[in-house]
Amino acid sequence: MRILGVNFGHSAAAVLLVDGKLVAAIEEEKLSRIKGAATFPHRAIAFVLQKGGLLPAQVDRVAVGCERIMEFAYGYRNLNKYFSRTSPLDKFRGVFYDGLKRVFPRADITGALEGLFYESLGAMGFPRSKVSLVNHHLAHAASAYYASPWKEALIFTSDGKGDGLCGGCYVGRGGTLRCVDTIEDRNSLGQFYQSVTKFLGYKVNRHEGKITGLAAFGDSDKTFALMNSLLRFDGGRFHNTFHDIKEFRKDPLGYFQRKVDRQGFIHLNYVKSLHGTLIDYAVAYQMYLNFMEDSMKAFEPKDMAAGIQKLAEEATVAYAKEQLKRNPCPVICLAGGVFANVKINQRVREIPGVKNIFVQPAMDDAGTALGAALIVAMKSSGGKPWQPPATVYLGPSFTDQQIEASLKRYGLKYRRVDDYEEVLGKLIYEGKVIGRFNGGLEWGPRALGNRSIIARPIKKDINDILNERLRRTEFMPFAPSMLAEDAPEFLEDYAPEHAAAKYMTITYNVKKERIDQIQAAVHVDGTARPQVVFKEDNPSFYNIIKSYKKYSGFGVVINTSFNMHEEPIVSSPDDAIRSFLIGAVDVLSLGAYIVEERPTGNPERVELNYLNEESKQGALI
Repeated sequence: MRILGVNFGHSAAAVLLVDGKLVAAIEEEKLSRIKGAATFPHRAIAFVLQKGGLLPAQVDRVAVGCERIMEFAYGYRNLNKYFSRTSPLDKFRGVFYDGLKRVFPRADITGALEGLFYESLGAMGFPRSKVSLVNHHLAHAASAYYASPWKEALIFTSDGKGDGLCGGCYVGRGGTLRCVDTIEDRNSLGQFYQSVTKFLGYKVNRHEGKITGLAAFGDSDKTFALMNSLLRFDGGRFHNTFHDIKEFRKDPLGYFQRKVDRQGFIHLNYVKSLHGTLIDYAVAYQMYLNFMEDSMKAFEPKDMAAGIQKLAEEATVAYAKEQLKRNPCPVICLAGGVFANVKINQRVREIPGVKNIFVQPAMDDAGTALGAALIVAMKSSGGKPWQPPATVYLGPSFTDQQIEASLKRYGLKYRRVDDYEEVLGKLIYEGKVIGRFNGGLEWGPRALGNRSIIARPIKKDINDILNERLRRTEFMPFAPSMLAEDAPEFLEDYAPEHAAAKYMTITYNVKKERIDQIQAAVHVDGTARPQVVFKEDNPSFYNIIKSYKKYSGFGVVINTSFNMHEEPIVSSPDDAIRSFLIGAVDVLSLGAYIVEERPTGNPERVELNYLNEESKQGALI
């Protein structure tokens, strides 16, 4: 059984399952080179099929991580291939996330978008008869449960919204998922976090992590009570205060027009085409922004960040405890965009009675492509025993010949080194910043050693140096990648069986006596977001850190994603070379090839056409 999994909209992605084995997985942005592109995953689908050696006609099923196409199509450019410049649907972009904007009236936008969605798949060779739509939060839950090490687990999902929900709880047992609780999207914690992100001037669905980092510098006591008055958790449920207003519950659209819509953005003909809670969700989003403008703009951003972070942690933990009372289980799986928040994940792990957690490495909506495919696979196999994915390095990889061709094309001086792992460890110890490109590209938002920038962690100023080089303005330190045998020496309450620590999806408190050794990897609150590296997971990266340990005495390096600010993680050798040429790193490591010398000239003028035919062919190997 050959199953293509698809997510479109933000975090567009594709995966390929063949007889239950995950063969390939990638997000569209890593191939299109457009960070955060909300689109249809044309390139991602082409890549996973080519890696699997399949033609579209050979795919048995296409699994999509949502049931309500409308919810995931609005405001996005995923179907723009079929839009003319004057099409009414072309005016459909940006609704809600950029404020409710006046759009061209259309009687049946929902039906039109669904038609275009199926037309897009059909144009690629996938008839509607092969398409299965899977509930968004069930797909999230499946992506975490079936990829986890456990046959029995409690699964939580949490995000902005999807198919009328923003979260829920599932029991996984023997390959079967059972939903035991749901949270309506009108009570979305993820939406509130997004609105704070937007209010503070950051990009929704991209910069929420900056709010998490900024929160450690703020005072939550200044803003928590106000935020808790908007969204609270009590009686075992989440409550968006706006929905407790009788006038709102009776007529949300009318209430919006009378009380909220200060700029006349709403368009009646458009809103009437929406279904169910989409209206409530859109109205509440704008109400959050208006409330913050009226009541919270005097607070410093760091204090607002601290308030929403405290609320997110406490509400999530309260909900998890409530569900654990009803469904006791020592291990928990997490998926959904809210669980990209590593501090929340730490709090869940620290709940009494919880022994271990697993966070889907692609915890955002990209993961629903995998979850949907797994749901269809389990149904088609009659629930046969499954094996979790063996690796996260599921994206493009390149041969020595391809790498060397790219190096020659840019006229770089390079050397091929048989013991390159030993050499790189020594260079890191000497203070060099390494751009590491090796093997398959990682699945999910974290760089886990194959597309990483690596440096020694002993001096705090490396953060400022790298942020300047990479044109980033981050509040978080860079993550530590550490040898599995060294992790217990640095992290409080760490155990080798901790599943989430392998994927940089959780924070730990760093032991006080060790902080000075890894200053660059420790946040102001004394925590770090580790990747614990086991030799069997990534032998080459493990050997580099082992080499560094020979010189430093401990096996910890800092690791940040190999990309410039607002660019996706590098995918091809050309992407990596570009970052090297403009000064992102001191040393470029492409497989066994090492480059230490940049050509003369103005590196700022270096430009690459990411979509030229040569690059596209290389990226599909």
